[in-house]
Amino acid sequence: MLDEYLKLQLNGRLDEAESGYRALLASQPDNVDVLHMLGALRRQRRDYAEARLLFDRAYALAPDRADVLLDLAGLYLLDGDNVGARVTVERALALDPNLPGAYNLLAQLVEAQGDGAKAESLYRTSLRQREDDPIALGGLGRILLDRGELDKALSYLTAAADRAPKDGVIQLYLARALTLKGNTTFAEQAARNALALQPNLHAARFLLGQLVLEAGNVDEARAHFTGLLDVADFRAIALFGLGDVVRKSGDLEQAVALYRQALALQPRQVRAVQMLAGSLAALGREDEAVALYRQYLTDYPEELTIEAALGDLLSQLGDLAGAQAVWNQIAQRRPGDPTPLQRLALLHERFGDHAGADALAARVAEFTADDPDLILLRARSAQREGRDADAVALLETLRPLQLHPRHVSQAAHRYGVLADRRDDVAQALPAFVESQSMLEARVHEQPPLTDEFLARLSEPAPAPAGKAPVFLVGLPGGMVERVAALISGQPGVQLLRDRAMGTAQRRDDFFNPAFAAFTADPQQAAERRARWDAEAARTGADLEGQVQVDWLLRWDARFLPLIRHSFPGATLVIVEREDSRDLLVNWLAYGWLEGFPAFDPDAAATWLGTALEHTRICNEAQGLKVVRVDPDALFADPIGNGRALAQALGLAQLVPGGPQFGLGGLPLGLPPGAGRRTKACLPAPTPNCRVAADGSTGACAPAGSGSGRGASTQ
Repeated sequence: MLDEYLKLQLNGRLDEAESGYRALLASQPDNVDVLHMLGALRRQRRDYAEARLLFDRAYALAPDRADVLLDLAGLYLLDGDNVGARVTVERALALDPNLPGAYNLLAQLVEAQGDGAKAESLYRTSLRQREDDPIALGGLGRILLDRGELDKALSYLTAAADRAPKDGVIQLYLARALTLKGNTTFAEQAARNALALQPNLHAARFLLGQLVLEAGNVDEARAHFTGLLDVADFRAIALFGLGDVVRKSGDLEQAVALYRQALALQPRQVRAVQMLAGSLAALGREDEAVALYRQYLTDYPEELTIEAALGDLLSQLGDLAGAQAVWNQIAQRRPGDPTPLQRLALLHERFGDHAGADALAARVAEFTADDPDLILLRARSAQREGRDADAVALLETLRPLQLHPRHVSQAAHRYGVLADRRDDVAQALPAFVESQSMLEARVHEQPPLTDEFLARLSEPAPAPAGKAPVFLVGLPGGMVERVAALISGQPGVQLLRDRAMGTAQRRDDFFNPAFAAFTADPQQAAERRARWDAEAARTGADLEGQVQVDWLLRWDARFLPLIRHSFPGATLVIVEREDSRDLLVNWLAYGWLEGFPAFDPDAAATWLGTALEHTRICNEAQGLKVVRVDPDALFADPIGNGRALAQALGLAQLVPGGPQFGLGGLPLGLPPGAGRRTKACLPAPTPNCRVAADGSTGACAPAGSGSGRGASTQ
């Protein structure tokens, strides 16, 4: 009869099985097997109290029954009594060294105590007893995952999931391994499986929220994280997840608030600290981000992840000395780790200490010869020294490596520059295109300009009133970013760069503009100016004490009515090169700012032609000052050729900036006269975007006509 009731239990017919067990127990109260089976059923039904009573009675009657001791140990574990559980399972193994399941339970206990090596040995012992034991396979997979042996972990966890498809915990760890492997589609399915099997498996809900957020399903992610807010041990990471949700939605201020709430509950949450710092930096609050990292390291000085993040942040902010100090400290604490040496090599290169960079790169090569960053560093060094063949040979060693898109882009760019130096257009152009092919494009459209619009520009403008800002405009490949760097170093001048440098942008009328609403109504114009002032002040602009230069990355001539009426008397500084093909070849070769890749020369030339007309038209706007700057002439003689720019900034003369070079001390762009054969193969961007009253499109003056050398006022 006992076997029949066991079959009922295994088939899920628990009520019938329990009735049978209890009937037998009524007639045989000292039957150890009945007590044991009924105890196992009550445990299955989560009645741990009665299960404990039944197991205790069975053990009292048969203290040599190892299987009863093992089940008692399992109950101790469920009660949180790990010490009692370990003592009991070890007694069970002393009675029966081959007891199925005992090594798995003991492995879980020693793993919880931090002895991963012992746990691994016990799981392997269990697998020698039964090679397809899913608990042992899953346990080994979990240990290997924690150790970073991802491929082995994934193999064990996949095998465990195949043998125990209804084990939610195994599905959870499989999802984690798949996530780390980058297979997010299957990871999401495994996380959903885990949650379907165990709806209260909160770690699976959090992971699923992260995965669907990465896939762009913001609403579902928000629902998963919100569902964890009332779970005591998960409230902090729920807040962290919600911070990720609003950050992805673009609300960085709210993300900062949520990350701070999460850290108030779990101050050592490393990734939350990193995301908070990243959000602060994106808001332009870099000093707060640095202070956050420094305070964390004061509280937890051994946290190398945050120390490394601080070093990287300081490097991004241009504090090369600070970054070098941080990475030197990490290198001293971790003498066998090549990562700090690699970072220091790149910093030495940025400092201009090329010999020091090469020496550090050689030291890193003793640990690993296939570091893409340092191979690229050595290729730049060879190019700088005129050893182009050596540079190409170094780049060739990257081909068999698994490269990050950033490395692919840098290598392709370097191939293109080297090919251009030897006038090999057939190699240069495809390499330049490849260097930008993986970048996201957010290039704005610029429609044709009608005669009606042009007529509005010639209407009388309001008289200048108060202190108007300077607006900086430039096109891809035109070196406006270098002019911006020069402007930012001038005394008494403040460059507002948020629209161009990836930080959170001011929400004024240049942000998501409603062009049709830019009328001459004085009240509306005043309201728009007030919005600009408020947003500029919010982001730290000194409106009274300094000349404000607003860098308008995404220029559109339809901004002109807004500028004329809300900023009467404003100055437009337009950076443009004499030959429009210099714009195109530099855009192709060196890229531009985020969102502006050029991986189609014909499309890029067409867009530039339209964009050039949108800058040319500025001369027709009444009431504005227009200063055109030829960057090549400007940087050749900043004082002599920069007089008009200096006057626009309220200066007697410009303060020359330091030489601007890229990594490896190499030029930031092709100098005038370089790339002649490459340019000859490119279409010339020609302004052609005016629409006459009859709807026909007319060609404009050739690009470059009417522009002089240096800076001129028109």
